[in-house]
Amino acid sequence: MREVSLREALLQAHRITRIETASPLEEAALHRLLLAILHRALPPVKDALDGADLLDRGAFDHGALEAYLDQYHGRFWLFHPQAPFFQIADLPVEDVLPWTKLRPELASGNNPTLFDHTTDQDPPEISYAEAARALVVHQSFALGGLLKRLGVTAGKDAPLARPAVFLPTGDTLFETLVLNLVPYDPKGDAPFWENPPLRRRDVENAATKWPLSGITRVYTWPSRGVLLLDGGKGVRWMAYGPGVEPDAVAFRDPMAAYRLDAKGNIFPLRLSEEKSFWRDFSAMLPAQGGTPPATLLHAIGVREETGRKYRLRVLGQVSDQAKVLDVRREVYPLPSAILHERGALALVTALRLAEDLGKGLTSVAWQVARGVLGDKDASELEAFVRSLPLLPSYWASLDLAFLEFLDALGEPHALEAWREELRRAALRAFEATRLFVGTGGRHLAALAAGERALAMVLGALKEVKA
Repeated sequence: MREVSLREALLQAHRITRIETASPLEEAALHRLLLAILHRALPPVKDALDGADLLDRGAFDHGALEAYLDQYHGRFWLFHPQAPFFQIADLPVEDVLPWTKLRPELASGNNPTLFDHTTDQDPPEISYAEAARALVVHQSFALGGLLKRLGVTAGKDAPLARPAVFLPTGDTLFETLVLNLVPYDPKGDAPFWENPPLRRRDVENAATKWPLSGITRVYTWPSRGVLLLDGGKGVRWMAYGPGVEPDAVAFRDPMAAYRLDAKGNIFPLRLSEEKSFWRDFSAMLPAQGGTPPATLLHAIGVREETGRKYRLRVLGQVSDQAKVLDVRREVYPLPSAILHERGALALVTALRLAEDLGKGLTSVAWQVARGVLGDKDASELEAFVRSLPLLPSYWASLDLAFLEFLDALGEPHALEAWREELRRAALRAFEATRLFVGTGGRHLAALAAGERALAMVLGALKEVKA
């Protein structure tokens, strides 16, 4: 594994397996940056057939890419005196912040520590390359919240602050980028480097608003004003302020899925702290009032043209208001069958069966809790239910089983195989619960009652028709 420049990543994409990073957010943000360059440098992709033809060529047009990158070379210079990459050159530097604020998974300000022990008072120095990547991540994933800088009280969410991100992937970086090069209309769109560089006056007092539309504009949205401070060998500190104010319009991010709520409002699907995303997979189906991400639809179309198998990564952060609770990366087979009525129906049925059985197991857990604790307060019973491994074990068993089901979606016996996996997962989960509860007389009686309840739940699962 080695670091490469933007230029090398694009020109040698057919020889690079993938962008390798521990951060799911960095993976998403870097792909969007590369895609924005490709959309502007190459002839627009019109449909899946265009995508398949591009795959057959085996590499991107080096001449077109070289010419484009040469034209905007200065705008990708991290410390350019007038137009530093993704930054504002004349931000005030009196009240600096640590670079760690750029990475949601690091501890900074009121953000809880997820995976590190950095501090605001003594941030470690990072390389220029790492600082550039952190900057790209922040512009894509910054959460709205209190700001109080340059006359702006609160910053707005970055484009990917809340939505789950859908990234189809192939066997090389070239394949992955082609799969995500959705049909593109360049009219009225431009990334930040094709526009005049932002200045302090542009963001002070929320002076500038742009329509939140256009693929490359949104992929490179300047959510915050940032000025990295060169420490000589790396970066520790930065100036910080508001970015461009988004003017909401009817635009759907190509990497996000959408659904209707009960009031008919459209909102992007999000990742959940409590469950894996696969449990919400059917929410993006049109029959369920949803809209699949354009990247997924395009990749499925390319797959049907090429006959090759691809994968789907679901990336993003789980947040509570202005705090990041988790960052996630989930990998699935590319579910091409969901675009067909039979496959979509099977998916909806499979997820309904899983959720119904989960509800049944919840009643089993309460049966065991009442048997062990007797006539206790509801809060004590609920705490005991939560402590049982029954539901966590059941859902954890299904994480892997769902991948196999999704890969077989559309085949005649996929749904029955899934039903059997549900049964096995429930039985394994109850055995884990048996070991957890113990062997005292009261415990054995509670488990016997729970086992009878489980038999009824599994009987209902067998009787349910697709």
